[in-house]
Amino acid sequence: MTSKGDTTKRSSLRSASAWLPLLMSGAATGLLLVYLTTGPHEPYMVVENGIARPDESSTARLWQLLMLLQLPLIGWHAIRWFEQDPKGTMKVIAMQALAIVAAATPVFWLDM
Repeated sequence: MTSKGDTTKRSSLRSASAWLPLLMSGAATGLLLVYLTTGPHEPYMVVENGIARPDESSTARLWQLLMLLQLPLIGWHAIRWFEQDPKGTMKVIAMQALAIVAAATPVFWLDM
C-alpha cells in the first residue's frame, strides 16, 4: 500500500487479482489438454429412478469451477484498481477476458 505522502502510482498489473484469473484460465486449459491427450474416456453413468444416463466427469466439473471462480476475482480487480489505474485495469480485464475465451473455445468447438 502507498502512504499518504507517497506520490508514486502503483500499476494494477502487479496485483495478484490481475494474475490469478489468468492462472486459473491456464489451469482450465491445461485440464482440457490433459483430458484430450489421455485418449477416449468412457462416460460416467449415473442411475436415477432406474434410468442410466451419462454424467459429467470430475474434469468437467473442475473446469467449470475454475472458470466460474474467476468472475469474482475479476470483479474485485475492477472495483479495486479502476480508480487508481483505469488504463492498466482495462488492459488487465481485456487479458482476462481473452484468457477465458481461449479456455472456453475448445469446449464449444469439440462439443464437450
